[in-house]
Amino acid sequence: MQLDVHHLRVVRAIADTGSLSRAAIVLGVTQPAVSAQLKRLEKMLGYQLFERGEGSATPTPMGELLLRRTTALLPQLDKLLEDIEQRACPHGPPSTVRVAAVASAFVPHLPSLMTTLWPEITEASVVHDDHPDRLLSLLEQRRAELGMVKDYPGHELEIPANVDTAVVVTEPTFVQLPEAHPLAGEEIIDLEALRDERWVMVADSSSIVFNEYFAETCARHGFSPKIAHQVTSQEVAQMVVRAGALSLSQPICDSRHVGLVIRPLRGELLLRRHIVAWRRDTFVAGRRSDLLDAVAEIYWNEAARAPVYSRYLASRGEPAPRPGDG
Repeated sequence: MQLDVHHLRVVRAIADTGSLSRAAIVLGVTQPAVSAQLKRLEKMLGYQLFERGEGSATPTPMGELLLRRTTALLPQLDKLLEDIEQRACPHGPPSTVRVAAVASAFVPHLPSLMTTLWPEITEASVVHDDHPDRLLSLLEQRRAELGMVKDYPGHELEIPANVDTAVVVTEPTFVQLPEAHPLAGEEIIDLEALRDERWVMVADSSSIVFNEYFAETCARHGFSPKIAHQVTSQEVAQMVVRAGALSLSQPICDSRHVGLVIRPLRGELLLRRHIVAWRRDTFVAGRRSDLLDAVAEIYWNEAARAPVYSRYLASRGEPAPRPGDG
């Protein structure tokens, strides 16, 4: 069991404000993010911490116990963080910049981007992790200078109090089909047309939120997806798609896999937000504008090289959005 300072702040904010929605305002996050964090904490502890009512939240006995300990502990943690921050130098970049990133089209370009954008940097090190919460914790703990994470509408990340973010781009999710599939020749596919298909989904712990998002989206379109295969990597998923199942992918991907095609879904479905994150007390805060422009340029250059995605964008006739527009 691993309790961290995020858990303590969420519990304290809910107790102080008396509701999840007001706690979200205090914490500077969305109400769904507070609700999701509380549910995860209660599941981890095995106890309900608050009785939820109409617009209210009252601590249970176990919640009261945790709050008593939190009241004593949080001020000490805040003082420790303040002492650390006073010893940090936020004015310029360190010689080595650490970037914490989830898998995306940006990742291969990050080391060269850092050293080009900021000549003072002699080296950039990228830490890969498909758990955005863990990457944000690295930022909060000063174990990384920059973060590249993703989230989904209705499943927003909980952002630490000392971290700022900007959405670089909001992109759609594409469907991956075997090339012999009857819909493989379509330029765009209706999700409802896939209600009877068998799906293969990546089922590691980092995919839980997206898989829930997919199931909720299908439910809004009147069906429950038939998950026939659960695998641990996209490579295995592609093998299963060749055998006849369907999968989902980011739009910037290699569409040249033999036996596979990717196609967009009609409508604003299964959107994914690519987010740049940084501590607001570091050098990144004063230089974020150039950073966001450069990251966006990388994304749209990669999009132009993805044939299916570039055709999709051209068909919509929309200009590439600026960083933060999503």
